[in-house]
Amino acid sequence: MNAKFETFFVKALYEAKIEELVNTYKEKHFSAKKHVQIDNVEFDVIVKQAKKNIAFEIRVLPLSSTDLTEIDKYHKKAKALGYDFRLLTVAKPKKSTIEIAWLEKALLKYFVAHPIDYTGSIATQVDYQDIETAIQSIAISGSEARVCLDGNLSVKDHSGHNLISETLPFQGKLSLNLSEHKIKEADLKVDNHYWYNGVSQSATS
Repeated sequence: MNAKFETFFVKALYEAKIEELVNTYKEKHFSAKKHVQIDNVEFDVIVKQAKKNIAFEIRVLPLSSTDLTEIDKYHKKAKALGYDFRLLTVAKPKKSTIEIAWLEKALLKYFVAHPIDYTGSIATQVDYQDIETAIQSIAISGSEARVCLDGNLSVKDHSGHNLISETLPFQGKLSLNLSEHKIKEADLKVDNHYWYNGVSQSATS
């Protein structure tokens, strides 16, 4: 499986591919399990029927050299288990061409004013470094707009013994005042799962 995803939307495509795979093989009367951990390898899906076992790995294109190395490891592990191995790929969608020149700067200020929490507490020793957005849809009425978007927020956490840098995917909806270049309301969900892991590892190091 891919360790991280650039955006919630790409992650959703990955999860949808897994569900499609599971449903397809269940219709063929295979047993199917998702995210199966075997030793140091986690296969995205494993299907079984009688003596036929197939291990699936799903990757988001384009494949990096690291991806290729990991895929080879998965292939060898499947072969050692006596499983067939299948690699499936998901094409990453093209970025939206919709742009609002001032939005990323305004969003960065919004995150500073509304700090992200982790492990049940507010992250007060965090620098919000940079932000990238991809607008998926926009509805404009006069000087106001409703925007659906996803993106990545770059942060640095100074709260532990080690400096932790992370890129956190997010998605959500915004209500904008176009004439004043302001965010009126925001409903944003930040995927800070990997940040949790980083904070935990820092605390135990």
